[in-house]
Amino acid sequence: MTDCWCPLSHVPLRAEASDRAECVNEVLAGETVTVLNEGAGNWVEVRLPDGYQGWMDRRQLRAVTSMWMGTPHRTTALSSAWDGVPGGWLPAGACVREHAGRWHLGELEVVPHQGSTPQPVSSMWAWAVTMRHVPYHWGGRSGWGFDCSGLVSLAAALRGRAVPRDASQQFLVGLEVEPTSCQMDDVAFFCNPEGRITHVGLCDGQGHILHASGEVRMDHLSEGQILQFEDQKPTHTLAGIRRWFP
Repeated sequence: MTDCWCPLSHVPLRAEASDRAECVNEVLAGETVTVLNEGAGNWVEVRLPDGYQGWMDRRQLRAVTSMWMGTPHRTTALSSAWDGVPGGWLPAGACVREHAGRWHLGELEVVPHQGSTPQPVSSMWAWAVTMRHVPYHWGGRSGWGFDCSGLVSLAAALRGRAVPRDASQQFLVGLEVEPTSCQMDDVAFFCNPEGRITHVGLCDGQGHILHASGEVRMDHLSEGQILQFEDQKPTHTLAGIRRWFP
């Protein structure tokens, strides 16, 4: 098995070794993966540090050739400009490291433009508000496209807690709380008619929810449902609320 890192902004992780296969997740700039198997052509099966597995093009990876130094950080701005980064820009969620006053993306030394360095995140909700209107993207977990669980998992990571990637697994994390006791940064989960967890969003404790549905948007959370701001149409049925930061 070989350890590699991703130099590109955000790369699809696919269910099968094909460009037509479902995008189940993303590998973000600066993240490491372990190559598990080689497929046809340029395809390799990889595993992310959280255990998530999928297929990607080997040309989108670089081998880890040295011991990395420094403290890892996730970029927090929707987009941030960096000299030395392929393409010049990083989305929210990219992994950079700071060591002795210098910044690195993988094994590249990079220089942030003013305002581009990662900032402390003390509230998942407050950070997610800055992602409003980012388009929905199935499998996305960066500032250039989120699915519902990708938005929530990145928000938790920025606040310092690692949670599973998918909503059904996230539902098993944290303390269960009653809707009447909901507070800022609690996490609301929603189910289909069969009871399967299919959606997740962030609460503000004041009857609002931030979630990725078409785009990252704010709606009402009332009487066990998400109600669209525009027309009060119900869109999702509440399954439960979890508290990840007691």
